[in-house]
Amino acid sequence: MRLILAAITAALCVAWLSGCRRESAPQPAPVRFETRRFEKTLPGCGDPSRRPEPCVSFHATWPEAVGGVPAEARTRINAAVLAAMQPLEAPPGFEAEAEQWIGDYQRFHAGFPDSGITYFARRTAEVIFSTPALITIEIRTDEFHGGPEPESVRAFLNLAPSTGFPVELSSLLEPQGMRDLTRLAEWRFRQERHIPQDSSFSQAGFTFERDVFSLPRQWGFSSRGLVLHYNAGEVAPAAKGPVTLLAPWNELRGIVRAKSGILPR
Repeated sequence: MRLILAAITAALCVAWLSGCRRESAPQPAPVRFETRRFEKTLPGCGDPSRRPEPCVSFHATWPEAVGGVPAEARTRINAAVLAAMQPLEAPPGFEAEAEQWIGDYQRFHAGFPDSGITYFARRTAEVIFSTPALITIEIRTDEFHGGPEPESVRAFLNLAPSTGFPVELSSLLEPQGMRDLTRLAEWRFRQERHIPQDSSFSQAGFTFERDVFSLPRQWGFSSRGLVLHYNAGEVAPAAKGPVTLLAPWNELRGIVRAKSGILPR
């Protein structure tokens, strides 16, 4: 009998120890980033004694993955960031694009020497959310190279840290999550802009297709919850500017999958 009890006790101890090991198993290491910068201007820019006329400048700041995940994943993450920071029509690489900006400015200024127009590009990418399951990188672009006013655009990259591949929003939600999120976002949209439920969006000056609310293309998670962003001109005349919604974490329970790995504990 004592032998049986000893065997049972030993088995329970093994099970308890293995359970502790499972509970204390280390989480995958987060991606480690370092900040990179690129700047290029015409010589003398910012010094009126050397270049009194308007000027042109190009600045870019972005995170580069340098550790914490396999090299293949880091390569994909870094390639995605750099691709998202440059327009498709731009020559590849910041150096080549900056040279193009400077050339365009010089040609413009040669034709209009009395113009006070200044060309500039400011592009900033920043990691705003990082877990072993998802990283969100926000990209802000502010630039001007002629036209009525500067252009500002906000975009988000959502990537799986372990692979570097893009993550679809639907993959992070419960089976009916897209439907429930759309309802939540529309409710917030109407509440924040004082649009009654029985009033159409077009009556309030918004331009949703077929006058039906839809989620934006740009989304990303932050420490506060889910950011939903419409750039200027997407759902309203450009003069209205951009529209941003925030769905806080407490409202995302039951919408975001419990096992997605991104819900705060």
